[in-house]
Amino acid sequence: MSLLFDPEVDPEDLRGRRVTIVGMGKARTAAGLGKWLLDQGAKVTMSDRKPREQLAEGVSRLREVGIADRVDLVLGPSSDDAALADPDFVFVMPGIRPRSATILRARERDIPILTEIGLFFRLCPAPIVGITGTKGKSTTTTMIGRILGKGPRRALVRGNIGSSVIDELPGLTKDDLVVLELSSFQLETLARSPHVAVVTNVLEDHLDHHGTREAYVAAKTNIVRWQGSHDVAVLNLDDTTAMSMHEGVGSRLRAFSLSLRPKHGAYLDARERLVLADGDRETVVCAAGELRVPGRHNVANALAAAIVGDVCGIPAEATRDVLTSFEGLPHRLEAVAEVDGVLYVNDSQGTTPYATIPALAAYGRPAVVILGGVSKDADFAELGRQVVARARGAVLIGQAADEIAAAIASAQRQARDGGPRVVRAADLPTAVERAREMARPGDVVLLSPACASFDMFSSYEERGDRFRQAVRDLARGASAL
Repeated sequence: MSLLFDPEVDPEDLRGRRVTIVGMGKARTAAGLGKWLLDQGAKVTMSDRKPREQLAEGVSRLREVGIADRVDLVLGPSSDDAALADPDFVFVMPGIRPRSATILRARERDIPILTEIGLFFRLCPAPIVGITGTKGKSTTTTMIGRILGKGPRRALVRGNIGSSVIDELPGLTKDDLVVLELSSFQLETLARSPHVAVVTNVLEDHLDHHGTREAYVAAKTNIVRWQGSHDVAVLNLDDTTAMSMHEGVGSRLRAFSLSLRPKHGAYLDARERLVLADGDRETVVCAAGELRVPGRHNVANALAAAIVGDVCGIPAEATRDVLTSFEGLPHRLEAVAEVDGVLYVNDSQGTTPYATIPALAAYGRPAVVILGGVSKDADFAELGRQVVARARGAVLIGQAADEIAAAIASAQRQARDGGPRVVRAADLPTAVERAREMARPGDVVLLSPACASFDMFSSYEERGDRFRQAVRDLARGASAL
């Protein structure tokens, strides 16, 4: 059974028709799509298997966009029968499995199945720059949006990074640019690719959703799969999986690397400078040391963003101004405070082991790292080795604490030289206090959990906010002494 959705449907086809939106977990997207459908004259039902009390944000968003009294809500475990009783179309939100029972039932009834992002791709008059990757999507998307904003064309930044994009359609023209962060959930059913596709890296994530790494990679590959000769693929030359995505694809390749010089693309040269390469022509953008975001992975993100700027005609000087002034995003290696000579960093968005590993290396100083949450079927073996190699201590929280402790213990046995101290904490404020007790002046206390947040928090944002507050409380206590 094909995973691809989005049959040929135009806005006029929706007028007066019954449309069901399945899933309210992506609250902003669901609310924006609901409003857009109502504006097209559709009759909208919103369905979710969760009960109303677990969907407070989604219901609140409906009120914010002014449609709470214009849509029918069908919620709870038995919602499928009512939601799929008589719709003419079904829209599926990101994160709903394409082979879930709800979607299979809709297909059995021959109900056309669509997605917001798929319909947007078909209707958008402006060129689309799409960004995906296991890590670095949001940072690279933001960099690209700001770089393109230096040019003469309006650049709209949307997608997985923020609110619904489809309700922007009425204001878009062919002279605009649209920059979209795209998750594997959005890509897995998409049968179109953006004009410029960026892949930051392909590691491993969301195996609890996709089932296998192969399925996860296949979903990511859709960002380039449908490209033609007039399109551009911006891929990580240091990532063999990312590069393999371009096999058999007709678009122009622009690669970026921290160690190799591509013929066309960007690289980090021997003098630690970010350099654009186009055949024999080279243009220095800036020095890596001028970037304000830490870590080699952010150098790679900046190289990818610089290529997109070059492809879209942005002068290197303008790109340099953006990259050297960009201070990063909340919850991504965000410096919160320095207390008693220890730097406290919020990397709550580090929701996989492959996000936490570069975070451990980003500061070049001993770390006490706070780890744990929901594992998403991740493999913690390499994380355990890196914690043993780089960390002074680890504080474990949440459901995955035992798995992570076992991985660290295994790595310690292999290393045979003691390794970091490992302790547990029942909650995040206690974890911050335990980390403070282990850290020494010059260290970094790093919240980079390598796990999702949903066992203890509503989102990684809430987890990061709680960490910030705990650190600020710690700083106030230190200053009162």
